[in-house]
Amino acid sequence: MFKSWRLGTLFGFPIELNVSFLILLALVLVAFGGVAGVVIVCFAFASILLHELGHAIVARMLNVHVAGIELGFFGGAAKMVEMPRSGNAELAIAAAGPAVSLALGGASLGVGALLNLPFVSMIGWINLVIAGFNLIPALPMDGGRILRALLTKRLDFVRATDVSVIVAKVAAVAFAVVGVYVGAFQLLLLAPYLWMMASRERLIARMMADDYAGFGRNGVEVLRHERSPHGGFGTGFGSEPVRYRVVQRGGRMVIETIP
Repeated sequence: MFKSWRLGTLFGFPIELNVSFLILLALVLVAFGGVAGVVIVCFAFASILLHELGHAIVARMLNVHVAGIELGFFGGAAKMVEMPRSGNAELAIAAAGPAVSLALGGASLGVGALLNLPFVSMIGWINLVIAGFNLIPALPMDGGRILRALLTKRLDFVRATDVSVIVAKVAAVAFAVVGVYVGAFQLLLLAPYLWMMASRERLIARMMADDYAGFGRNGVEVLRHERSPHGGFGTGFGSEPVRYRVVQRGGRMVIETIP
């Protein structure tokens, strides 16, 4: 929907800035103004980037391919090409970002209080807000992925996703109500986005139900490998699992096979 610019590479991950992120920065500048607004924007940018790096690095450690990190209006996203291979892997990856933010937040608040440095304390609060917001148990946010990973200890992948999606949609309605009540523009934008993305997660879960048949049984997964109908062209000679993506066409969500 919005264009992204590549800023460079960090720890081997391409970093992209979506045009929508500039809208978020503009809103912060309008809210706080002047030098304070610029400082908050810079700290928020760095904090979100470090949060997403936490996800990306843990994903790479667990052999989940990450195409890069994109910063947008609703924060950032580590763009994983494939899903984690087990509930335990999803839990580790989802928890990594908030863990980074909580660690940075706690350390910054401690140093700020000890040395009487208000700007360091401000970094701490920014990171705690990022962590707290992302831990809301609503897919596709970190808290929602953590919830689903925990539910897969008792439920299969699809049912765990269904429960997480219901929680996400309740959260979306709550965001809309609070947004109207307090006049929070970003919450009003977040509510339909969260609803749509939760629906997307439900669709993906059903599409991948067979491939992830073992997802949720004590962290063990049994993948069903399929050969691409394109033979060896671009698919490692047909030895790789078929990959999928969900795209929007004409207002509908459509599942595509990636050749």
